[in-house]
Amino acid sequence: MSVVVQLAVVPLWLPLGWDEGVYVSQVSSRVPTAYFSAPRARGISWLAAPAVILSASTTMLRAWMVALSAAGLVAAFWPWRRLMGDAVTAVAAAMFAGLWVVQFYAAEVMPNLYVAYGVVAAAGWFLRAVSSRGRRAPVALAAGIAFTALMRPADAVFVAAVLTAGTVVVRSWRRWAAGVAALTGLGVGLLPWLIEAYARYGSPLARLREGSDVQGGMHPSVAFSMQLRALNGPLLCRPCQVPWPYPPLSGWWLALPVLVASGLVLAARNRRAAPTRFAGLILATVCAAAVSVQYLLLLDYAAPRFLIPAYALLALPVAALAVGAVGAVSRRRRPVVAGLLTVVFALHLTGQFLVLDSQAHSQVRSRTALQHLAQRLNQAGLRPPCTLVGSDVVLLAFHVGCTSEALTGNNASITLKELLRRTAVEPVAAAGNTPHAPAYARRWARCLLTSADGTPWYVFMAPSPGLRPGRC
Repeated sequence: MSVVVQLAVVPLWLPLGWDEGVYVSQVSSRVPTAYFSAPRARGISWLAAPAVILSASTTMLRAWMVALSAAGLVAAFWPWRRLMGDAVTAVAAAMFAGLWVVQFYAAEVMPNLYVAYGVVAAAGWFLRAVSSRGRRAPVALAAGIAFTALMRPADAVFVAAVLTAGTVVVRSWRRWAAGVAALTGLGVGLLPWLIEAYARYGSPLARLREGSDVQGGMHPSVAFSMQLRALNGPLLCRPCQVPWPYPPLSGWWLALPVLVASGLVLAARNRRAAPTRFAGLILATVCAAAVSVQYLLLLDYAAPRFLIPAYALLALPVAALAVGAVGAVSRRRRPVVAGLLTVVFALHLTGQFLVLDSQAHSQVRSRTALQHLAQRLNQAGLRPPCTLVGSDVVLLAFHVGCTSEALTGNNASITLKELLRRTAVEPVAAAGNTPHAPAYARRWARCLLTSADGTPWYVFMAPSPGLRPGRC
């Protein structure tokens, strides 16, 4: 049902977003490779590669990602069936899949949803590994951590640390196979990141420092209010000084800690009857806290997608509360309680649908407008091979077919000397939303273009081969 709603609201032809352009360009032979900054990991690019390599169609790529996301949802919650029971697991998966941010990113080439799948699966297989002596669970645990590390290394480190610590702190979890599997999976998943760290930055520590700078500096910063303001959009809140949109639709987020705590309390009361369920809910909650640390306490900006992994894990104790509440009453009253919970969930899904619809329409407008702008730049003579320079040109350059470059900022990728040298061999243009030309482009021909959504773009074209600025 979630997939049906997602396909009905978010069109498969939705053009790629900024980060998607960066990730897709890493595995596409049809566009120049965009600058790949230190905090990024290549796992999501590899996941999208089969569709990208086979076709230039955005629709095919999004269909591929939807299929992967649907399969990932099943794979992530599968190990929890034996731990929580079919009812709790199914309700948890449905709650998670019903969130607008999950439905929106199901078709996106972004890593956060797949981090969620990786950590949920890893936590589930960890519990299976410490409660049995078979080989299947440790192998699946290692695979879950490795997959997470390929998507976002930092998130995998936090979760692997929790799982490994669990084998030391919790007496009943002291199975060396589980700890070794978590650390082995982490090492395997981090290997590509480590190799690139030495090759491009000199060392992992240097890459971490560079990554921190790109993020604006990783430092203590309470971001709870920013995450709340970004809960219903925008997709990126940086700097996060926007008003709080749709406050009534954010009630579930404010109630989430209470619901999780209630689920844990209910499980604690039934601990003797179901010890594994209680342990599983505790582990899911601790892992959710660990995977949220950097986004809630170390960054000074927010995005709805950052907490997707936490939502996936916390769906388990909330689902246990819902199922437990139905089972705690007499058979006579169960239909009433189940009906009330169904109504509450339906209202919640309605609110999520409204936010999804609003965000989808907003992204369709802005992304198609940028595509049309790219077509006008092509008509002006800016065609591949070419270079587009500016602080916000990554996605525009992707659509034009140019190499994107930046002289300053987090994505600085070229020197002024190299840029000016490039004007002698291919079309080069600087683009931005301000009318003032950069110092190096003051003698370049100016072209004012207005995108379909009304955003003015000032393009300064160097006297390069093939450029005819008069046509813009």
